[in-house]
Amino acid sequence: MRILINDFENNKEQYIKTFRSFGYEDNELIFTHSFEASRDFIERHLEKNKLHIDLIITNDEKELSNIVLKANELCFFKNNLTTSFSKNNFRICSIPTVLYSQNETKSSDFQSNFDAIVQKNEYGEHIYFISECERVIRDWRKSLYSDLETLEIKLDQLPQFVNTVYFKKNYYQKVSTNANHYFANKTKIVSLEFIKLPSPLNYDWVVLNNKEIEMAILKYIDTYKNHVKYDRQNNERTILHDFFKKHRTILLRDTYSDMEYELNLNELKANNSEECDFILKTEYPDFLKTIFFEVKKEDVTFYVKKNTKRPQFSADFTAHLHQIYGYKEYADNPINRVELETKLYPTQNYDFVLLAGRLEEKEEMKDTFENHINRMYSGVKVVTYEELEEVNTNYLDKFKRLMA
Repeated sequence: MRILINDFENNKEQYIKTFRSFGYEDNELIFTHSFEASRDFIERHLEKNKLHIDLIITNDEKELSNIVLKANELCFFKNNLTTSFSKNNFRICSIPTVLYSQNETKSSDFQSNFDAIVQKNEYGEHIYFISECERVIRDWRKSLYSDLETLEIKLDQLPQFVNTVYFKKNYYQKVSTNANHYFANKTKIVSLEFIKLPSPLNYDWVVLNNKEIEMAILKYIDTYKNHVKYDRQNNERTILHDFFKKHRTILLRDTYSDMEYELNLNELKANNSEECDFILKTEYPDFLKTIFFEVKKEDVTFYVKKNTKRPQFSADFTAHLHQIYGYKEYADNPINRVELETKLYPTQNYDFVLLAGRLEEKEEMKDTFENHINRMYSGVKVVTYEELEEVNTNYLDKFKRLMA
C-alpha cells in the first residue's frame, strides 16, 4: 500500500497515528507539503518512473493566508493526465483522491473532482475517514476488474497472455488495433499501453488471497513456537532465515517492494564487510525507510538481572544489539555511501530493526527496556516475535477490508 498525503508538516504525526490505529504501517505513507511538491511527485515518480501508489489524500486549507496545498488544482492536474503509472499498467487520472479538510467543501466543483470528501474530525474519531479511504480504493479495484471483463481478459491468463493464440488471432485484431477507442470509451483504469499489450499484474491484492496470507502467518507462528531444538544443524539460519526467504510476505507485506538476503557491503579501506540478514527495500527511498533487518532467535533473553537497582542486558542480547548498531554506524559513515548506492540505491533514509525475543519479557521491563535502548543504541528498534505476528495480522485484516 502506498498513500500520497498532501498536507502541512504539522499534521504529519496525526496522520501516522490515525493510520497506525487501523493497522497501517508508517512506511505506507508518503508526505508532501505543497501543490508543487505533489505535482513534482506525480510527474517524476509516477509518470516518468512508472511507480505505484494506491491513493492520494489532500487538504485545501490555508496556512498564514498562504495557499500552498491547492487541493482543487492538484486534483484537476491529476485528472487531466492520460499518461500511465505503475509499470505502464494504469492511467494516472484514475488514482482515487480524497479531500480531507476542516473547510466546508460541498460545492459542485469540489464534489465532481474528488472521489470522496471528508471533513476533519476535531474529536479524534477517524473511522469514517479511514472507511472512505478504503472504499475508494475498493471501488478503484472493482473498476479495474470491470475493465478486464470489458477487454475479455481473465487474471490467470495475464502471465502468458501475449503469447497465446487468442491474443495473436483475436485480441490483437479486435482490441489492440482499436486501443484508443477502448481507452477513451470503454475502460476507466487500465492504460493505453496495457490495452495494446496486456501484462501481468503482480500486486499482492491481485496475486494473493486471504487464505495464503493466513497460512503464512500460521506457519510463522508454528515456526517460532514449535520448531525443532536448536543445534549445529538446526539453527537460526536453517530454521528462521529459510522460513523468511520462503514466506517473503511476512517481511514485505505490500509495504516493501523487495528484499536482499545477506547482501555483502564492503567497508572502504578496511578488510571486513557487513552482511545484514535482510534489507527491506522500497520504491521510494527519498520518502520511505529502507530497513536493515537482523534476525535472532526467539528464545533470546533480554535481561540477566531484572530485580536490581540497575538491570543489565544479557551478553547474547548485547552482542545482537552491537551487531545491528554496527550496521547503523556503517550506513551513517559517508565513506560507505558509494557502496550503498551501488548495491542498493541513493538514500540515507534507513531504519535498523532487530527481531529477537518474546513480548512478555519486553513488556515486563517496558520502561527500563526502552530507556536502555534509546540511551545505548539510539536508532535501533527491537521487535519481538509476537510483535511481528501482530503486524502481519493487521496486514491480513487490512487486506480483507480492501478486497474488491
